[in-house]
Amino acid sequence: MKLDPERVALVVIDPQIDFLSPKGIAWGAVGESVKQNNTVPNLLRLFKAAKGAGIPVVVSPHYYYPTDHQWEFGGPGEHFMHDSGMFARPSAYDMKGFEGSGADFMPEYKPLHLRWQDHHCLAAQDFSARKATM
Repeated sequence: MKLDPERVALVVIDPQIDFLSPKGIAWGAVGESVKQNNTVPNLLRLFKAAKGAGIPVVVSPHYYYPTDHQWEFGGPGEHFMHDSGMFARPSAYDMKGFEGSGADFMPEYKPLHLRWQDHHCLAAQDFSARKATM
């Protein structure tokens, strides 16, 4: 199969410490699966392959802001994430405390020049001539 870079992108959701690292809040629930599926190295392979093929990469991280804790609905997963501080951020416009937090990106992916955008989305710069924007 041949992919047309003009019609394809790699979309990655939540490649963050809280999900993918033994240091993360969700590790007790998802860690075994992350290890068995080699998720962290496989995502790294996908990022590198997309870069090599000139395919745009879009990363959609998961964050919770203070206003999200006012939700009056949600299942056990949402309540766990809120109550534990998973993906916690002070605001959409404040990077204070982000570096190295559970909301931060896995260190393995940082050399790939993931760049924060203010639109709850990352654009992986230098992956292609086109940048992912919202």
